[in-house]
This record gives sequence, C-alpha cells and structure tokens, in this order.
Amino acid sequence: MKKQISLSVIFLSLILVSCGSQNKGTADSPEYKQMVEMVRDLEFEIENEWANPTQYSRVNLIGNPNHIKFENDSVEVFLPFFGERYAGGAYDSDGGAIQYKGVPEKLQIEENLKKGAVNVIFEGNRKTENLNFFITIYPNGVARTSVTSTQREKISYDGRIVNRQ
Repeated sequence: MKKQISLSVIFLSLILVSCGSQNKGTADSPEYKQMVEMVRDLEFEIENEWANPTQYSRVNLIGNPNHIKFENDSVEVFLPFFGERYAGGAYDSDGGAIQYKGVPEKLQIEENLKKGAVNVIFEGNRKTENLNFFITIYPNGVARTSVTSTQREKISYDGRIVNRQ
C-alpha cells in the first residue's frame, strides 16, 4: 500500500513539475519575443478559420478567401461578412465583405504581458464606412480579430498567422 501511494505521489509530482516548467507564451519566452518583433515590423498575414457573427452561429471559413495582410506600412483586409448591415445597403462586387486597403489609421501596438499577447488596434475608412479593428495575437500563432463598423453589426474572427513565401 505504501509503495502504491509513493508511486502515485511521484507520478503526480512529475506531472505538476512538467506542466509548471514551461514558459512558452510568457513575456520572457523566445516565442513571445519573436512574435512581438514580427508584429512591430508589420510583416505578417492572418488567415481566419471561423467567423463569429453577433446574432448567428459560427461560420467555418476553410476554403473561403479571407486575409489580413500587413506589409511595410500598409494593410490589406478582406473578410467575409455574415450579419446585418444597417446602412450602405447595396452589396457591390465584393459580395458585402469587409474590405480595407491602405495605411492603418490610428495604429496602436500594445503588449499584454499578463496574457502573453500583442494587441494591434487600427481604423480604416472605405467609401462611407468607418471600420475599427482589434486584433490579439498569441505566440502560438493564434489570432483573434474583432471588427466594428458604422454600417454593420460587430463580428469577430478566429484564425492564425500564416507563413508567407
């Protein structure tokens, strides 16, 4: 009985030590530092796997074109939109997608040391629509994007940083 308890204690200790010893994703990990550098250089691309409309179920985006590309000092956004549009009524050739191309306005890059993440916040205007983007990027490549608009319901997206060639 003592031997069984001793083995259980040793096994449990090993599990606790192995779980607690990783610092992946923390502010002093190499992954975090590399991610912060990539974001600050504005040289990355996000491809989303899910759209999360406010009033509807999640929509799988696998196979649907979508991206947020940062390159040099500009950004190109193409995100399919699912939800209600309040103004600007006509869906033009873009099929109603959220689109923006140009220099990100009021760009802020903020480190969130508690979460081990970086927030990228910016605005963009397209025709008569004002768009606000809030992106959280984690060291493991996961990216969460929230978009608010003057003409549409709020929507969010779950995706990943993709390798650019």
